[in-house]
Amino acid sequence: MDVPLRHRLLGALVGVVLLCSASMILAGTFLLNRMVLREAQRRVDLALKTAHAMLDRRLEEALRVSQAVAAGRTGGPCASRLCSAEESRDLRDRLGYDFVEIQGRWDDKSSKGEGAVSTSPLLNKVLRDGVPASGLCLVPLKNLGEDGELAERAAIRVLPTPYARPGGPSVLTEALVLEAASPIWDETGRICGAVRVGTILNRNFDFVDFVRENIFTAAMYDGKNLGTVTLFQGDVRITTNVIGPDGERAVGTRVSAEVYDRVLVEGQTWTGPAFVVDSWYLSAYKPLRDIEGNILGMLYVGILKKRYDDMRNQAVALFLLVSAVGVVGAVFFSLWLSSRLARPLVRLTAGAAEVTRGNLSYQLPGPSRAERDEIHKLTRAFNQMVTALRERTEELGRSRDDLQKTANALQQWVQNYLEALEFITHELKNQIAAMKINLLAVRDGYVGRVSEEQKEALDDVGQAIHRAEEMILNYLNLSRIEKGELQVRARPVHVESDVLRPVLSNLRGRLEARRMQVEVDCQEDLIVQADPALLQIVWENLLGNAAKYGKQGGRVRVSGRRIEGGLAEFHVWNDGPGVPADQMGRLFEKFFRIPSRVEQERGTGLGLFLTREILRRHRGDIRAESEYGRWIDFIFTLPVPDALLEVGRSDKKAGTNDRR
Repeated sequence: MDVPLRHRLLGALVGVVLLCSASMILAGTFLLNRMVLREAQRRVDLALKTAHAMLDRRLEEALRVSQAVAAGRTGGPCASRLCSAEESRDLRDRLGYDFVEIQGRWDDKSSKGEGAVSTSPLLNKVLRDGVPASGLCLVPLKNLGEDGELAERAAIRVLPTPYARPGGPSVLTEALVLEAASPIWDETGRICGAVRVGTILNRNFDFVDFVRENIFTAAMYDGKNLGTVTLFQGDVRITTNVIGPDGERAVGTRVSAEVYDRVLVEGQTWTGPAFVVDSWYLSAYKPLRDIEGNILGMLYVGILKKRYDDMRNQAVALFLLVSAVGVVGAVFFSLWLSSRLARPLVRLTAGAAEVTRGNLSYQLPGPSRAERDEIHKLTRAFNQMVTALRERTEELGRSRDDLQKTANALQQWVQNYLEALEFITHELKNQIAAMKINLLAVRDGYVGRVSEEQKEALDDVGQAIHRAEEMILNYLNLSRIEKGELQVRARPVHVESDVLRPVLSNLRGRLEARRMQVEVDCQEDLIVQADPALLQIVWENLLGNAAKYGKQGGRVRVSGRRIEGGLAEFHVWNDGPGVPADQMGRLFEKFFRIPSRVEQERGTGLGLFLTREILRRHRGDIRAESEYGRWIDFIFTLPVPDALLEVGRSDKKAGTNDRR
């Protein structure tokens, strides 16, 4: 079926708009969701590290306290190191711990404060090794003092929890304790006992609230704590600021089976969304171990996921609204554009069919008003094309003979041009040299005193003469190359001292005028096999271009080193406008200048062409790399003397074999 052009254009435009919009909506929704959740999870992972560091700090504080108490009881007879129950209670109240225990080693005499706990693996380790230590341990409730106050606080009934692992105890019979111990030494240097201090973590809400306020602040969202911290004994919450459905702290609830297996069984850190009591949180769990490496419980931090879900939903809704408005606008624009484009194209198609049939007198009707869009320009161009086709068909026959005559004349003209170019450049070079000498004599005061204004004017004239010298030298070298008269008298040349430094000295004024810094990093004693005069032209062209086109106040970096293949490689880099990628292939063409470049000094377009020809006659080459708008780097190679000698020996040997 023949579908009108307007309908096809409209269908194509609307299809592209809808496809792009759908892709944009899907990609935007995915990225928004990913970015929001990733940022929230990153915050949770950082919070877990911070919370664990705070727990470690509590252990360090307990260790310092035990060391301080032990230090006050070291040095006398062993019996005098022990203390009464009343003194132990006083220490406990002053130090802020749940128990303070001072126990002897060599007999069963001990003084335990109120709330004292029986000996633990950590205490036995300290008495055995004589090294202070701190850590976590599990203590049976029956050993938590004689008055039962600590045991009553530590006793926790396990509550049913969704997603929890089946089974498990109904009541905790042990308490998770943060403890530290330090040895006591007698006057003979022997361990006679130890000081042990500790805090029961069951229902110790001060720690989790302190961590939450320092990491998440006390912010609430939808009636729940935005950030939460929990300590687990096994898979049971023993202290937490997670709020349950009843509005109380969710002490006694359990963790999900997935987290249990990952953290308590495998001993790995778990991160990701987790169902905590009755809500989803972006969570992180880390195992807690005793001094022997056994897993006792978990440390948890989490952020309420609902807040970030709401943030994501609001962002997605706004994004969808903006996208929908854009799609509707794009559809109406497509309808208008397809109608506007189709009408002149239909007329143009009919005209092309007439010309195909040989009707070279056919003309399309012109636009009703002076419009300048591409369609009406195309209409006028079509009419002009038809007229031109008719005229050129008649002219082609006459032009064939003229082309041959023109080619012969052009060949003779090129020959005359080369001879005239050589003569003129020689004559101009001599005249310019005389002008330069007289100008310098006047500027430097040899023929009379010169004012500062006159000197500045003479400097401007001197710069113009210098540019004229460069132009004349370029044309003279071009003439020599075109006629095959450029001779290379190569010898070993020390690049930096023989060529580079003199060139930089000559260009110093231009570089300083543009506040450009030059950095030279050439390999020490880098020598190449080259004609010094021609090599100087190469460096003057490249560094002159850097001074002319480089960034005002920018940098010029020059480096050189030997590379494989018996060559030396040099870089001339400067920051500046660079060269567009589509112009790089023509950079070394004769008379080529970048059309878009705004030049302070109009060049001849010969410098880089001459540079490449000189380097190729030295068995080297040059190329350029550039990032348009930022920098350009010219890289060229030259042979080193050892490489040329090796080539000479190979050629001589080949000649001897030929004579044989």
